[in-house]
Amino acid sequence: MKKNTFKLGTMAAVVVAGISLMALGGCKDETPAPKVPTKTELICANNWEIASLPIEPALDLGGGIKLTDYMQMMQDCEKDNYLKFSAANGIKSYVTNEGLLKCSPTDPDTTMGVWGLSADEKTFTLDGDNFKLILIDDNNLHVRMDSFLQNSSITFKFKKKQ
Repeated sequence: MKKNTFKLGTMAAVVVAGISLMALGGCKDETPAPKVPTKTELICANNWEIASLPIEPALDLGGGIKLTDYMQMMQDCEKDNYLKFSAANGIKSYVTNEGLLKCSPTDPDTTMGVWGLSADEKTFTLDGDNFKLILIDDNNLHVRMDSFLQNSSITFKFKKKQ
C-alpha cells in the first residue's frame, strides 16, 4: 500500500505543479490598449482641403437652376487652399494656406484665425461662426452650418491633404 500512496502523492504533486505552470504561463504582460486620439488631436493632425460643400436643400438660383454644391461657385484659386489647425498652450489657432494658385498676386500666402470646440465636442467654432461637428477621423473633417441661405444648410467636407 505504501507504494500506491507514494504514486498518488507524486501524481498529485505533478498535477499541482502542472496547473501552477499553466496558470503562471498564462500571465503575460498585457499590451496596453492603443491610445485613441481626441477630437482636437485629430483636427490638428492634418492639413485639410475642401472636398465638397453640399447644400441641403439645394438653393434655387431662379430659372430652374438649383445649386447643390457651393464648390461650383468657387474659383480654382480658392479650391486649392487648405487649413492647418493647432492647439498649443490652451490657444487654438489655424492658418489658411493659399495653395499654388492665388486669386490675386497681392493676396498673402497665409492668413490666421482662431477655432474652438465645445466641451461636449459637438460644436466647432471658426472665427466666431458656429458649426455642428458631423465627422472627424484620420482622413475627414465634416462640419455643418445650419440656416445658411434660404434656410439651407451647408456642410464643409474637408479631406486630408495629400
